[in-house]
Amino acid sequence: MLFRRYLMLVGICFMLASLSHSQTSVIARLPRTTRAEIMARAKKLATHSWISSASNLHASCSRNYSNEWKPGQRVTGLPYCWGGVDSPESFDKKLQKGLAAGAHSRNGILSCATGIDCSGFVALCWGLTLSGHTYSTTNLRDIAGVPKYNVYTDMKPGDALNKSGSHVVLFAGYNPDGTINVYEASGSMSRVVYRQRKWSSLIGYKPLQYKGLDE
Repeated sequence: MLFRRYLMLVGICFMLASLSHSQTSVIARLPRTTRAEIMARAKKLATHSWISSASNLHASCSRNYSNEWKPGQRVTGLPYCWGGVDSPESFDKKLQKGLAAGAHSRNGILSCATGIDCSGFVALCWGLTLSGHTYSTTNLRDIAGVPKYNVYTDMKPGDALNKSGSHVVLFAGYNPDGTINVYEASGSMSRVVYRQRKWSSLIGYKPLQYKGLDE
């Protein structure tokens, strides 16, 4: 009996050591970036201007697809695309090829649509341009620690507020009226935006700080 317990303890220790090594390895491979670089990427995604053509209003791989744009409409901000993680450059190329401009969760993940979703947006802003869509709101914690500060006073631009399984936004700054500024790939607004948010709209969100950050 004692020998069995010993073997179990050895197995648990080995498993924990393997997990720790794996996590350390992941962190070591993360691209390094600064807060200024993070915010510059966020601004680029939120201010990217594009024009929707008639071909971008339909998705060749989905019968029930629909979006909010009109032919010839000029839009500011990459469109929200569930499961997407396109940079402005890759988005423009796909748009020219006639892919659908954005998609929502109701459409599913579409190979014939282009844009970016909330977790893809934060990952891209953090510099994970080669990661594909490896990280979602459920596992961003793998590459971002939970800072021990007062979220209402001490957050810094480039940190994130994440609600696992729901949504994530990139913190940009505090306002005198008690609201905060964020960048986000917003499903409700169908694109990447810079806007004010009230704390009451962020109940359940936890702060995250990217582990590849150069302060």
